Amino acid sequence: MDVVRLDINQERIIKVSNSIKNFGLDNILLLEERVDPQFDYIQRLKMKVGKGYATLYSLIVSLVSYKLAMKGEEWWQCFSNYLSDKEIPKNVDEAIKNVIDFMKDCKGSIIGQKYKLKRIEKISKSKELLNAIVNNPEIVLEKPEEIMKKIASSLGTEEWKKTITFSIKMAYYAVKNKGEIKPLLINIPMPIDIRISCLTYTSGIVESESFKEILKNPKIAIKAWDMVSELSEVPQIHLDSLLWVIGWAPRELEISEARKKVIEFLSKYYDSNKINQLIKELFYRECK
Repeated sequence: MDVVRLDINQERIIKVSNSIKNFGLDNILLLEERVDPQFDYIQRLKMKVGKGYATLYSLIVSLVSYKLAMKGEEWWQCFSNYLSDKEIPKNVDEAIKNVIDFMKDCKGSIIGQKYKLKRIEKISKSKELLNAIVNNPEIVLEKPEEIMKKIASSLGTEEWKKTITFSIKMAYYAVKNKGEIKPLLINIPMPIDIRISCLTYTSGIVESESFKEILKNPKIAIKAWDMVSELSEVPQIHLDSLLWVIGWAPRELEISEARKKVIEFLSKYYDSNKINQLIKELFYRECK
């Protein structure tokens, strides 16, 4: 069996980093609010149940947000609507029961549901951590690395795994208030899903036969985006927000049409020169 070789392209790293730095961290933070539906749905839930339980819900549900039977946007809408209709939990145990009920009710979780429920059971045993999050959700901003390690330990997995890093991002979305320019200044590995794998390929920062090879070998993509993060001065967790919002386009459209659609969309909010440079570098070649 042939060994697939994946390499980081230093020249593309520099060009992509410069385009992101030129776009700016503040603009990416505003992008999270303006166009990332996950942020909006979590904020709506927070208005109903408060910051503590919204943070807890977001963290736990993100740990089972994989192999969904619906689009991610629909999943988080289902999450927000279902848990908003529940009474505010009296304690962590009640909150976990609500999450389990949500999992059984929302069709998005049907694939591998038994294993997802086992995951919730594992994290539910970390009572000290979960109570700390409910009582002081700002701990997500203060000690994200510590939280990430505790979650990984509870689940018996590694911190860089996609759902672990994603859980920190979603918890951050609950802690952050609208209009707040408060970046999460922490080195958290980029969650490598299909969208990010595709953009890793289309941007040219990793040389590979296809984005599927990158998806199978996420560590090289994590390393490449770490380099982009350092050079652009944008934390990985916020890079993920930018890439998640635009990442659908090169997967679903030819690259020229993808550029056109995303530039047209972002031009409603941002300077067209910055957007043109950004998309030119991120949508450098077809996703295949």
